[in-house]
Amino acid sequence: MTLHSCFALAFTDPPACEAGLAGGKGANLALLTQKDFPVPPGFIVTAGAYREFMRHAGRLLDRVGAFHVDEPALLRQEAADLRRGLEALPLPTEVEQAIRQQLASFPADAAFSVRSSSTFEDLAGAAFAGQHDTYLNIRGVDSILDRVRACFASLWQERAIAYRRQHGFEHAAAAMAVVVQTMVRCDVAGVAFTINPVSGSLKEMLVNANFGLGESVVSGDGEVDQYVLDRDGKLRSSVIGHKIARVICGERGAQAIEVSAEEAARPCMSDAALGELATLMRQVEDAYQFPQDIEWGIADGKLCLLQSRPVTTLPPRWTRDESAERFPNVLTPLAWDMVEEGFHRSLNHSFRLMGYPPFTGKWFGMHDHYIYGNQNAVELYGGRAPVQIRSLAELEASLPTLRERFAWVQELPLEWSRDLDRYLLSIGEFMAEPLDSKNLFQVWDFVLRVNRVGTEYFLPNIAISLTQRMLYKVLHGLLALLAGDAHAGARLFDDLMAHCETKTGIVTRELYGLAQQINAVPALAELVHDTPSRGILAANGLAAFPEFAARFTRFLADHGHREIDFDPYHPTWIDAPWIVLDNIRLLAERSTLESPRDKELDLRLRQMAAEATLFARLPADLHFFFHELLRLARAYTTLDDVEHYQTTRLTLPLRKGLHELGHRLVRRGVIAEPMDVFFCHFQALDEAIRADDNARWDQLAASVRRNKADYLRHRATTPAWVLGEERPEAADDHGEGSGRLGGLSGSPGCAEGEVFQVLSPDDFSGFPKGAVLVARTTNPAWTPLFYSACAVVTESGGPLSHGAVTARELGIPAVMSVHRVLSNLKNGQRVRVDGTHGTVSLMD
Repeated sequence: MTLHSCFALAFTDPPACEAGLAGGKGANLALLTQKDFPVPPGFIVTAGAYREFMRHAGRLLDRVGAFHVDEPALLRQEAADLRRGLEALPLPTEVEQAIRQQLASFPADAAFSVRSSSTFEDLAGAAFAGQHDTYLNIRGVDSILDRVRACFASLWQERAIAYRRQHGFEHAAAAMAVVVQTMVRCDVAGVAFTINPVSGSLKEMLVNANFGLGESVVSGDGEVDQYVLDRDGKLRSSVIGHKIARVICGERGAQAIEVSAEEAARPCMSDAALGELATLMRQVEDAYQFPQDIEWGIADGKLCLLQSRPVTTLPPRWTRDESAERFPNVLTPLAWDMVEEGFHRSLNHSFRLMGYPPFTGKWFGMHDHYIYGNQNAVELYGGRAPVQIRSLAELEASLPTLRERFAWVQELPLEWSRDLDRYLLSIGEFMAEPLDSKNLFQVWDFVLRVNRVGTEYFLPNIAISLTQRMLYKVLHGLLALLAGDAHAGARLFDDLMAHCETKTGIVTRELYGLAQQINAVPALAELVHDTPSRGILAANGLAAFPEFAARFTRFLADHGHREIDFDPYHPTWIDAPWIVLDNIRLLAERSTLESPRDKELDLRLRQMAAEATLFARLPADLHFFFHELLRLARAYTTLDDVEHYQTTRLTLPLRKGLHELGHRLVRRGVIAEPMDVFFCHFQALDEAIRADDNARWDQLAASVRRNKADYLRHRATTPAWVLGEERPEAADDHGEGSGRLGGLSGSPGCAEGEVFQVLSPDDFSGFPKGAVLVARTTNPAWTPLFYSACAVVTESGGPLSHGAVTARELGIPAVMSVHRVLSNLKNGQRVRVDGTHGTVSLMD
């Protein structure tokens, strides 16, 4: 690459697709050009040219770090002074020559648009729309050079400076490229979204249009036409604006002219034009594999694409679809406040890793102490196939691209494992750190340090879960393609994924060993079966059985961090060991308990037979690819389980610190009992500790009382599945009177039994053998219950959830995501669970 080509790149030059060189707008236009979309030709004055220009700015750069962003009038003056100084500088000779060289390939009388293209611009997390300068219908080399210099200076508009500050971007890291593009004299132009950003519907597309150039639509200065389209381009609805002006190319740039009364009321788009535009919109979205916000124009009957960027915002639609499995129960305010920021950091870290635009809104939100998921965001990011393969021949041709695009999938497990040691060492240090001698602020600092370590550890963990889901989706699709039938592909998938080594499996094997030991000692079996577990431990009843007691103690030492509930307000196994003993008793009471190792052998044999079937059908050139795909799908299944197991270790030092903090607040009279600290909001608690004055403590005490009362009140209710809909208590007991409830198939087969609702581990001890386990969700700590259940029904989750996977391994039917099941089924009712078809029927 020559020096000139470093400073100016044609849209057709491959390096122009790099946002670091071309800025967001320029890189998008280059990519669209190279994908053969109808983009008017042009070139990019690169960010390297801007940096070369700024190298000559001298003392002007001293002002960059001294802006008074919180004082608008002063910021306006500071920004204007800096821009004036920059616009007085000549362009470096090499930059000017590079621009002249690019312009030489266009007709001498050609008109251009000259647009700023910041290296921070058109990121999905911050669109920077309107923050930098644009010039239209510019002619002549000298005029274009002047506008390039003005675009460079526009990086220092006061609105752009404030916007960068608001979004956390460093001023010194920003650079400005400039797009120089041939001007299109549009008859009609506008913007279009491949989803509906107003309603949030992913099944609708939205178009705004006006006569003339698109600036009248973008500026919002007057009424425009709005069209809502189906995905196939069929018109759903339209609002025809009373248009007062059109923007045209004038002698001195763009200018607005009045339109006639007839034209003002006339639609500017025909059905045919909307259909053509809808086709282009879908094609652009497919190219990016993400919804797009595009600018377009029609000139002399030809449709052209002027810009495309990822959709940046979408209104939330709060449901329990995504959240009920992860967060089945009410949460305390402090727990959610400490989790939320780390979760959203991990989410965007994961999206960057996976090549998705960042997400700017809330993925999860707390409402009435229940966590709801933003279903629009879930469908936007998670509802798309990562690859679209229509034949094995197409797959084979795509292998080099797939290897390059998804190389990070191979690296992520290694990076996570590398960082795990540091996290575990930190946990050990926290558990060993004494807190008695610390003052209140130092105890709070301990809690903050624990939370920071957890946040850093959790950074790649959502990527692990999302990648597991992606690998499953790809494998499912390819197996269906190979088998020629979705059901046959699903059966082959289940066989191929029948066994993966997990921490949950290891824990279950150890529980099984403890259950066997109970049954081998009649006196111990009698004690465990006839005496409540809590009573046994309170009376130190296991002391009479030292071998079992030692093994039980070792189990708690190894796995005592296992959570009972997501919220660390609730104890873990180490703090509630009677729950573990209840689990062991349930296993011991099962008359025909199959050894986990024997079951594992059966699953491995089934897996091996499925692999033989698969590879016998595959062409030899695809053997390695499928071998790697299976390896990765299994590896991520293991990793997703192990990651969760290790994440819960953080609960122990967090509870340690907050329990000590709670004791201090009890002594000050702020809260009634130590764990009431969880009913503080993070910011209020932090401010009270730092201020340490009576007024703040009184305010905190009052808010804790209110929050705890709200928490207890909402804990006694079943949350609405969709926020804002009628609460489920008003629903018909039999699910709209049909006697049948529908959900998702989690594990095939049919079974009949009596309903037993398990709302918390407190219900474990009463679970009868052969009952249908009905719950909001399950987690790995609930696994022993499955050995006593004839079937499983949950209110949330899907085929990849813990409940479904465990049910498949044990060969019992399961139906997941049965909305309102806890309201519609009562303990003791006899039901038939059909896991194959995803239904639960009341028996007469």
